[in-house]
Amino acid sequence: MVEIDPEGIESRELLAVMDFKDATVLEVGCGDGRLTFKYAAIPRRVVGIEPSASPLRNARANCPSALSPHVHFAQATAMTLPFCDHTFDAVLLAKSL
Repeated sequence: MVEIDPEGIESRELLAVMDFKDATVLEVGCGDGRLTFKYAAIPRRVVGIEPSASPLRNARANCPSALSPHVHFAQATAMTLPFCDHTFDAVLLAKSL
């Protein structure tokens, strides 16, 4: 299995640009949660969306138990968000376009 970003550069740079403390974060294109799990201990709540069901099944199955109370995954696209306005403090897109 290939490990992506074994040096932790991606998450280190992400945390350097934004203070996630107590934030509610929407992650667009969360895939299998690989990046989500690297920063999700800091925000108050994280919702990862993905248009395909398969990666979401993997994300839910691989979510560490310590994160599961405040990390949620939903099948949706950025064009059709199933959330009210002003639900999130930040939106994260990493390799989604």
